[in-house]
Amino acid sequence: MSFGGPPVATQSVEEADELLRSDEQDSAIEAEVLSAPPKLVYSKLILSFTRKLLVATADKWDSHVLVIDKVVPSNWKNEPAGRILELSILHLAMSEITVLGTRHPIVINEAVDLAKRFCDGAAPRVINGCLRTFVKDHAGTNRAQTSKSKQEVPLEV
Repeated sequence: MSFGGPPVATQSVEEADELLRSDEQDSAIEAEVLSAPPKLVYSKLILSFTRKLLVATADKWDSHVLVIDKVVPSNWKNEPAGRILELSILHLAMSEITVLGTRHPIVINEAVDLAKRFCDGAAPRVINGCLRTFVKDHAGTNRAQTSKSKQEVPLEV
């Protein structure tokens, strides 16, 4: 699954210059937000949690892509560039459940709330269904691994 699209083509030098100005303006806004004093913007708890979540998401990205390919609708697979936000919400939620151990009902509710706020009309239902399927499969895998490891442990007499 690739989120990158084709290169941007422009018809004129003016159009290219306008695109560059727009990108520079967006970068300036991001730089201003990022340069704000952390105590004014974030608490240490939120920074710590965010750092853990981002590291977990990056570490589990490839394995979650395989899972997401199994649970998302086919029309999302056909146009992943149009679903970047939805797929990112899924990645973050899956990482929070598997790595950070946050209870899945809380994570699913947060993911659905994000989708309601930032995505199109059908996305919250699809994200809800994808995450519930993921949790069900993940719980089944964990139970199977636990019972398998219990069977493999030899009893000492």
